[in-house]
Amino acid sequence: MELLKVEAGLTMTHAPYRGAAPALSDVAAGQIPAMMVDYAAGAGFIKGGKVRPLAVANATRLSQLPDVPTFAEAGYKNVEAAALVGMVVPAATPPDVIATLNRQVVAALKEPGVSKRLVDFGVEPVGNSPQQYSDLLRSETARWQKLIRDLKITLD
Repeated sequence: MELLKVEAGLTMTHAPYRGAAPALSDVAAGQIPAMMVDYAAGAGFIKGGKVRPLAVANATRLSQLPDVPTFAEAGYKNVEAAALVGMVVPAATPPDVIATLNRQVVAALKEPGVSKRLVDFGVEPVGNSPQQYSDLLRSETARWQKLIRDLKITLD
């Protein structure tokens, strides 16, 4: 929301909540005007017609919400904040254990039933290597640091 606030030049006040469910309930009831939520948490409210998605903070449209534009399509190119979900292990885990675990996880992600459930839950299964995930985390960290600097966002 902070990205949208800065990018769109909005005046907004942060309203802290203890989880997505109570915040979504207040959006549905009109107590707060808007929020950002991941698809997994918001799907029930969206499917039930209690809240309406206006845009997705993803690089591309979500397959679960094909008629909902991205923020970039809506004119806010810097509002991209897709959640990255990955598996981590303790730093001292032996490389052979990591390789075995990675092979098993990638194989599971390729199972049609597993893949479909993840997509239905709002997760785009990737199944890449530990190095690729590490590289992605580094590049996303750098991207966010640049955005924060460029947009002069203050995170309290």
